[in-house]
Order: sequence, then structure tokens, then C-alpha cells
Amino acid sequence: MFALLVIIASAFYPVSAQAASLSSDVGKLERYTEQLERTIHSRQLSKPYALYNKTKRSYSETKQRIERLKDGPVKQQYRERLKKADRTIRQAAYYISAIESGERLISLKSRIDQSLISGKVEVVYDVYPSFDEQLKKTKVLIQKVSGSVVRQKMTETYVRPAETTKQRAFYPMNIMLAFDEIISAYEQDDIEKAERLLRLCEKWLPYVKDANAKTALNRYLADFEAPVILEVQ
Repeated sequence: MFALLVIIASAFYPVSAQAASLSSDVGKLERYTEQLERTIHSRQLSKPYALYNKTKRSYSETKQRIERLKDGPVKQQYRERLKKADRTIRQAAYYISAIESGERLISLKSRIDQSLISGKVEVVYDVYPSFDEQLKKTKVLIQKVSGSVVRQKMTETYVRPAETTKQRAFYPMNIMLAFDEIISAYEQDDIEKAERLLRLCEKWLPYVKDANAKTALNRYLADFEAPVILEVQ
């Protein structure tokens, strides 16, 4: 009889130990989830890479253990407890992606700002398409972030400053794009179109706010208005 009890106990003990271990893992995952949720809903923007990766790894390992359970009702109970972790991990991915996109946007914004200040309009022309695309991407990613307060903070931190720079670069970019059209018009001997575009550039030039950028654009404009005529020997 004693031997039988020992056999039963030894058979039951591993199951109990496994159940306790799984319960502990689920509890640990829920603690990570709560911490991650607090982080991504804070007004202090940060990129919680370590916590995100730790929570994601814990979720993956715990889910695998749950799926190996034989007891259907118990398995379903644990699955329900995992739903919040899964949702928070996805929200954190959007949150981190939005911040990364916003930081790239601010970097491009700074390049345009500095180029306008220094009169390097060629750099503005080269960087602007990437900047404009990054602005659109950041807006889309922010809309996927959970929490209106956090979205507003991201908009104020990344989007509003970029939109200010976009307005600042509006006339310089339009003039530079018009220059492309003027060159094309001259190549096609469409003098009327070239002159119409030149008048447009003259109209836009006073609206350029940065003095050095205005000077550089005016120099280009003067070259177009008085092209050098090479004498044929």
C-alpha cells in the first residue's frame, strides 16, 4: 500500500510542478505586460526596446507551453489571460515604430531648416521628397498608436514642427521645380512657357523667408533670365 502511494505521488508531483511553473510564467508575463502598457501610455515618449523584447519573448514561450496542455478548459482559461499581452505587444510595436518614424522626420526637417538658413537650395531640393514622404508615413503610424493623449503628444513633437518646415520650404521648392520646367521648356524651344514660368518665379520669390535661400534662388533666376550666349568661332 505504501509503495502504491509513493508511485501515485511521484506521478502527480511532476504535473503539479509543471502547473505551478506555468502559472508563474503567466504571472510574470502579465507583470511585463502591465509595465509595457504603462510605458506606452505615458506622455514621456521613449522607445522601450528591452521591455518590449522581453515581453514578446515571454509571451511566445508561455503561449507554446499553454498550447501543449491537454486539459481543454484550463488551456482556454490561459489563452484568455494571454489576450491582453498580445494586444499590448502589438500596440507597443506601433508606438515604437511611430517614434522611430518621427525621429527620422525630425532629422530630415533639421537638414532642410539648416539648408534654407545657409542658402543651400540644392540640398533642400534633394532632401524634400524624402522629408515629405516621411511626414506622411509618420502621420499614418501615429494614427495607429493607442491613446489620444499619446497621439497628441507625438503630433506636437514630430508632425507640427515638420509641417512648419514644410510651409517654410513651400516657395523655395516650387521655384526649384519651376526651374526644372524652365530648362525643359528651353530644350523644347517653348520660349512662351519658359517666360511664363519665369514670371511665376519672380512672383514667388518675395515669399521666400530665408535671406540666403532667397539670394541663391535669385541668382539662379537671373541666370535663366539672361542666359550666356556662346559665340561661334
